[in-house]
Amino acid sequence: MTSSLSPQAAKDALETVHQHPQSPVVLVVDDEPAICWAMERSLTREGYRVAVASSAEDGLQIAAEQAPSLVFLDVRLPREDGLSALPKFKALAADTPIIVMTAFGDLQTAVDAVAQGAADYLTKPFKLEDITRVCHMNLPAVRQPASPHTTVSVSDEDAPKIVGRSAAMQHVFRQIAFFASSDLSVLITGETGTGKELVAAAIHRHSQRRHKPYLAVAPVAMNSELIESELFGHARGAFTGAETDRLGLFEAAQGGTILLDEIGDLAANLQVKLLRVLEQGEFCRVGETKPRPCDVRILASTNCDLEQSVAAGHFREDLYYRLNGMHIHLPPLRERSEDLLPLCEHFLRPLGRSVSEIVNDTLLASLAERPWPGNVREFKNAIQHAAVLARGRPLQLSDFPSGRTSGIPSNSLQHAVLLWAEQHLASPEEPNSDLLSALMSAVEPTLLSFAIASCDGNRAKAAELLGIHRGTLRERLKNYGLDP
Repeated sequence: MTSSLSPQAAKDALETVHQHPQSPVVLVVDDEPAICWAMERSLTREGYRVAVASSAEDGLQIAAEQAPSLVFLDVRLPREDGLSALPKFKALAADTPIIVMTAFGDLQTAVDAVAQGAADYLTKPFKLEDITRVCHMNLPAVRQPASPHTTVSVSDEDAPKIVGRSAAMQHVFRQIAFFASSDLSVLITGETGTGKELVAAAIHRHSQRRHKPYLAVAPVAMNSELIESELFGHARGAFTGAETDRLGLFEAAQGGTILLDEIGDLAANLQVKLLRVLEQGEFCRVGETKPRPCDVRILASTNCDLEQSVAAGHFREDLYYRLNGMHIHLPPLRERSEDLLPLCEHFLRPLGRSVSEIVNDTLLASLAERPWPGNVREFKNAIQHAAVLARGRPLQLSDFPSGRTSGIPSNSLQHAVLLWAEQHLASPEEPNSDLLSALMSAVEPTLLSFAIASCDGNRAKAAELLGIHRGTLRERLKNYGLDP
């Protein structure tokens, strides 16, 4: 593999650039000849002039002699790596978009690339359509002089790590890197155990608010009578027992970030107050009428379908759109089986075990067949459980706890019910008894609303469609608060 351009090769690259002076120049800096060749062919067909360099040093030489309109810069290069060379490219042409490419992406790489001025971040393998899309997005734009970027601290060794090599997780890393620098709210969705709290903490850790407080709270776990006081504080005498003024969580997080976990279960009256915080940047303590300023970035997470909750009337539509300005969805573990090996390495490292000695491809293939309803949280417990049972020998499938949903298609209704039951039983806030009533309370309101909507509001027809008496339908709608 070529490590750098010869003087003649660099000269040839520059001559190629000069052949069509009216077209934008795209500089590709990558030490893999196959990638350079494919990108050159693809971009030339699109009408761009392409210069190729196999090292950062040669790329900088070409950039100095013929200012490119766009730069594709690989991270791993023979001598100086792409991230350390990125500021040098920016110094040569501050307004030139630089697209960072890597086959070994992680969250820190994405954050560092964006912090140093990268316009975009691509992970290998990528499609050639992605390359042309990036060119079309960046080259026609009229770019203003770049503003100084805040250098993000990389000293977060003690922070919980988000592990993943799959394309889905690379997309998540890229989103975190770009969203962290903003001050807008972020909605984080995903099934239980996918790592929503880790993503929220990473957004705060790489933001300009990282030196201010970060609070992760679950309003649904608070006392329903005191939840408003817990969030916004209260004035002395606001209610029985309020003997002194109390600081709420939003005031405690002033200047920082607050994560509202399971936002989909937030009560209607609190949804109104949260909307006021988002729209006006202020709130009132319980027992007060004078608004207080609130400088807090709000992150929200949920494992439910908020669009469905909005349609059913359980969640405010205006609040949903305010929270959903930036959205990160975490894929379930069953959809990213290529991450099982790095997860094994991550979870077995504290136990002092070498993954190559105790985990083989056959075992990984068997584990990939499991649906993992508890996702990464369940997998962590399972792999550590297996390591304890194995006592030093290679792990076997029999060392793992049995998967109760094995053999059921992941896209079936049966799997969805089992997944819900697993999550319900795993939740510390939920009682483990009366499982059937809990399931009916979770699904029946949506089914009733669907039936009425399908019959254009005709309840007699809706009752017939559901196979129940009209009086039964009326009673159930009343019980669920769906009868106006």
